[in-house]
Order: sequence, then C-alpha cells, then structure tokens
Amino acid sequence: MLYDAHCHCSGLKTDYDVFVASVSMDLKSSLETLKMGGKVLRGVGIHPWNAGNGELERVRALVEEADFIGEVGLDYRLSKADRETQVAYFNAFLDWPDKTVNVHALDSWEDSLNLLLRRGIRRAIFHWYTGPLHLIKDIEGAGYFISVNPSVTFQEKHQKVVSEAPMEILLTESDGGYVYRGRLLEPWMVRESISFISRAKGLEEREVERVIESNFKRAYNIVEV
Repeated sequence: MLYDAHCHCSGLKTDYDVFVASVSMDLKSSLETLKMGGKVLRGVGIHPWNAGNGELERVRALVEEADFIGEVGLDYRLSKADRETQVAYFNAFLDWPDKTVNVHALDSWEDSLNLLLRRGIRRAIFHWYTGPLHLIKDIEGAGYFISVNPSVTFQEKHQKVVSEAPMEILLTESDGGYVYRGRLLEPWMVRESISFISRAKGLEEREVERVIESNFKRAYNIVEV
C-alpha cells in the first residue's frame, strides 16, 4: 500500500490504489471531502490563500466530523491576505489539540511551528517542507512530520530536507489536484518520492514503504488502515 499524506481529492475524479489524506481549501471543498469514502482520511480547513473569506465559522463547525484538520497555515509569499488575518484563521483551527493538523507554511515555517507549539498541538504535518534545515530538529522534537512531494526529484531545497531529516518523520505526498510547472500532480506520484528517498537514504524501496506506512499511521493516529 502506498500512502499520500496530502492530496486535494475533491479536485480529482479518478480512483487510485493509494491510501490518501484528503485536504480541503475552503467551505465547498471541505463539504465535498466529508462525503468521500474508501481509502481516504477526510480533512477540513481554510487554506491561507483563502484567509479572510468569511467562511471561518462554517468550516470550524465541520471539524468534529473530520478525521483531521487541513490544509491550514500561513503563507507569507503567495497569500493576498495580511499576516494578521492569516494568523487569526490558522489559530482558529488549533482548538482541537487531538486532531492532526496538515500545515501549509510557505516562507512562514518558524512562525507556523511556534504557533502549533504554543497551542499544544500534538500531531502536525508540514506539507512540502522546503524551510530552514535547522528547524528540522525542532519539528522532530515536537513529534511532528514532514511530507515529501514528487518535486523532490528536481527541487534542490526539498532534496536537502530529505537528506537532513530522519526517516522517522518523513511522509510521502502528491499534493494531487494541484498543477505544478504544468504537471497535474496525482496520488500515484508518491512512488517518485519513495524512489528518491530510497536513493537518498541508501534503503530499499520496500523498506522506505514500510517506514512511510508506520509514520503515516502515527501521524494520523490510526491503528489500522
């Protein structure tokens, strides 16, 4: 079994033989995600690009129905919302310390980590981590995880993260449904992340798959998949 820790399933129409954690961007995608069945964990949230959209309370009301919270966080590079609004929206989704939080933290890695720690969040995943290498120890110490995107095959920042991070905190993700550099990302592409991790860590792909499965279950607090 392959595991995709971060995918926008509401934007995809095809079934995949991959166990997926489906993230949401807003109210519409959160409602669509909650209807999903099969090998899917269902997440609800408001992406930092949509912070200030007026849907906060309606999406917060869906959290109890969801398996986890996400995609939420901060984006100091691409979001048009000011930082105060982004922090307010992110912070509003941190009232459930027992729910795993799937975090978008572009150019806001340290601020996002510090907010999670202040709020006592027990499990969090930093999706597509390309942040400072020195923060990896803090992420590990907090019991949090980093997900590795197929872009690791060519994105130098992401490659350095994989080299630095211990296997015990790595997850695979596709960010499926998102078009990156003209390529539609899909869940099956987690195989590309596994292959790169295998080479970077000097491990057989089967061993990487085994560790990723174990990490996924710990990250999402599930006993069996």
